Amino acid sequence: MKRLCLFLIFTSIFLSPMWPENGGDSLSKHIRIEKRKDTVYELLNYISEVSGFYFIYDSKIIDNEKKAKLPGGSYSIREAINFVLQSGNYTLRTIDRYILINKTTNSSSSYQGDAFISKTKDCESYKQIAGTVLEKMTQSPIPYCSVGFEGTGIGTITNNNGKFVLRVPDSLLTDKLHVSHIGYDSQSIPISFMQNNPSNIYLSERIVPLQEVIFRLVNPRKIVKEALEARDHLYLDKPSYFTSFYREGIMRKSELLRLTEAVFKVYKQSYSHSFSSDQVKLLKMRKITNDAVKDSVVLRMKAGVEASLLLDLMKNVPDFLEINDKNIYDYTKIDMTEIDSRMAHVISFEQRKGITDPYLRGKLFIDSENSALLCAQLEVNPQFIDKAEDLFVVKRGRSVKIHPQQIVYTVSYKELDGKYYMNHVRGDLQFKMKGKGQLFYSSMHIFFEMVTCKVETVNVQPFPREERLPVKKIFSEERFAYDNHFWGDFNVILPEENINKNLSRITSKIEESGE
Repeated sequence: MKRLCLFLIFTSIFLSPMWPENGGDSLSKHIRIEKRKDTVYELLNYISEVSGFYFIYDSKIIDNEKKAKLPGGSYSIREAINFVLQSGNYTLRTIDRYILINKTTNSSSSYQGDAFISKTKDCESYKQIAGTVLEKMTQSPIPYCSVGFEGTGIGTITNNNGKFVLRVPDSLLTDKLHVSHIGYDSQSIPISFMQNNPSNIYLSERIVPLQEVIFRLVNPRKIVKEALEARDHLYLDKPSYFTSFYREGIMRKSELLRLTEAVFKVYKQSYSHSFSSDQVKLLKMRKITNDAVKDSVVLRMKAGVEASLLLDLMKNVPDFLEINDKNIYDYTKIDMTEIDSRMAHVISFEQRKGITDPYLRGKLFIDSENSALLCAQLEVNPQFIDKAEDLFVVKRGRSVKIHPQQIVYTVSYKELDGKYYMNHVRGDLQFKMKGKGQLFYSSMHIFFEMVTCKVETVNVQPFPREERLPVKKIFSEERFAYDNHFWGDFNVILPEENINKNLSRITSKIEESGE
């Protein structure tokens, strides 16, 4: 079993194959340190606090419990690290505020200026770009922005802090990066402007003129009906491969208990074949657990992968999209907005008065010209969420009490060659839970998220049965072989700051099953 010490976040391992060997000028910065003697783990943690850098290293190559000394005085960050490691057989790679410590090896990556080049097995080269998307007026981060290249299906999503990292094949280095979000004017930025340093990208709120709203007033039920009728000709009409990044986690208050991340290849049936299930093949996976948690109450997420697939609303059509005599929802046209430079109707829906079962409510963002569903924001009706407990809590101990507090989902779609596909899905489930002997309830947050990073439509075949992942299982308990170059060839979503801060305080482990 391998152990990984992170004074940061594990998605940063994705960055490691592209970081510079020499550490750059940033490691020459001098810091004042106190005279200390402690374990390697504690001393590196101390340097992290003083310097503002975070460390990533595999404790299979560095002994955390080994005693080391720091002399007091003013030293460069590199010198301070070398005092702790007591060896020159390590390389230090940096980007932004992160330092990766590795054994000295021959690397297939090269560093040119401030741009990082990584070569895959087929010798295709990539450069890595990073940035933060901010609201222009307030300079506040914008989460869940779509970031990618139009017409390619290559991209990612910004995290809660508006940050993203994207690996760009050299064939796209003359293209423009497209950044968009609901309600904002989209931006297309030349990649040449972003190759040297992490960049801030500012989006301006899209104000819809009153005259435009007046002319577009129509029956909201008619808009929803037309969106469903457009499914057969607007969405992918043949099987496709989606390379997707997936993660799920459990948090108690602000403390991370468990996080699982993976890269899938999804065999997606055409949207006209809604009766056919999608297939998932596991490519890469890792899970990190908090060893410090001693609770006797263990919460496990069931079927987060299946939920991500089922939230493809245009393939697995929910009742609120079916306009007929049995429909139990009221619809209201509440706004016009912009998504990916296209105007969209904003339709709200909610169960009719007198119906007290826990149904979904939310907003649908529907293209005003072609009727494509661009986005959906959904939640279990808060008024009746107490009745939804049995829908989400599959199994519990006799002494455990669990009650749902808020269940929220978001789904977005992107266009590729005139056809739409599910781009991003996220679920956030808030519970309160109390175990035997506990006086007070704890707040529990379960989340899952999947983003489509690449779409392929050529030579697509179903996966052999033995390669398919059982999507109904508890995914965090899936057996896998840990890959030391886990993130090397894939785009991911950066973790949020609260996860980052949590992981800097826990002894995490990456589990390995050698099968």
